[in-house]
Amino acid sequence: MEGHFDSLARRVHGRDLICIQDTSDYMYTHHKGILKEGTLGRIGDDYTLGVRVHPMLVVDAADEFVYGFSSFEIINRNNPSENRREEYKKLNIEDKESYRWIQAALNTKRLLNEAQSLTIVGDRESDLYQIWSRIPDDRTHLVIRTSLTRVFVNGKGEKINAVDSKKRVGHLKLTVPVNFRKERKSREAHIEVFVQQAWTRRPLSLKNRANDGEEVPVYVVVAKEITNGSKEVSDPIEWKLLTDIRVSTLEDAMAIISTYKSRWTIEQIFRLTKQKGFQLESSQLETAHALENLIALVFIAAIRVFQMVKNRNDEHRRAQDLFEESEVELLTKINKGLEGKSEKSKNNKKPGTIAFVAWIIARLGNWKPEDRDPPGPITMLKGWITFQSYLEINKILSG
Repeated sequence: MEGHFDSLARRVHGRDLICIQDTSDYMYTHHKGILKEGTLGRIGDDYTLGVRVHPMLVVDAADEFVYGFSSFEIINRNNPSENRREEYKKLNIEDKESYRWIQAALNTKRLLNEAQSLTIVGDRESDLYQIWSRIPDDRTHLVIRTSLTRVFVNGKGEKINAVDSKKRVGHLKLTVPVNFRKERKSREAHIEVFVQQAWTRRPLSLKNRANDGEEVPVYVVVAKEITNGSKEVSDPIEWKLLTDIRVSTLEDAMAIISTYKSRWTIEQIFRLTKQKGFQLESSQLETAHALENLIALVFIAAIRVFQMVKNRNDEHRRAQDLFEESEVELLTKINKGLEGKSEKSKNNKKPGTIAFVAWIIARLGNWKPEDRDPPGPITMLKGWITFQSYLEINKILSG
């Protein structure tokens, strides 16, 4: 992944970025007979074989264009000593698996030190006290959905209710995307918004460390869906979001909610790697090492495929925002051999743009301009795989 990280750092110089981290499990128990014994640990329970993948996805704050990964960790619990349960709570955070949330943020700050700003987004599992005490600075911010157990106090040290009717700043409408895993249909949600400043205190169970302090100031933004008792909404939105960014108005709160909503992008990437041609959980590899290499390669390909499908008609974004300069040059050469004689069969997209190279990749995936449907993920993946062969041949000829 080092080459990917270096390329990413160059491409996002001076940009405002949203960095989304999450964890997804990849299960291989059904291939137990293929895997070499002891190569994979257990996830979720004492039976399921698999690994946990924890990436930090970097997107543009202006339009959520996906650039790549600033951190990428594969967790394989094949060492029994790492799965100990007794005394686990007494360990320092650095010795716990949950430290991955902090480590990914630290990796991102180091790698993207020339970006204009970073806003790191996470779900409830990432709501660790230490991430609040260690990560934010003048150019690095957090937007995290808080855990249910977190206690907030006001400036007087009094406990406060995050959903306080006196702190309501207004209402908004939010489009909730489809979620096939949860069998959730897309809908337009009516949301009431609450905002207030608060302080969150260091948990009593946390070992006292001078650099973590006794409390940290945060702004609490609550987005609560108004259902009026409707049974059609089985999972109404109730996001309790924390941030170190100053929030006082509905407009401020809408910006924070929009930033958190970008987390849905990483869920789409996870879903893409598990189906639509990638099918990572169907791997027939025998060792953890080979499997981990495959996972890294698939994730890099997945963001390329995802962005090409999403921006296949984007004639404003530079191709270099997604591809290396050498890749763009080779694709431009390949383009001539893929065009037909008719005007419809030519690549009329603006040269040097995402749309231009997406057309070429789609053609390499056997898509035809006269096809009724636009190229989708499977077509783009086929084209991407074919392009890798062109790259290898070009490398041999150039060497």
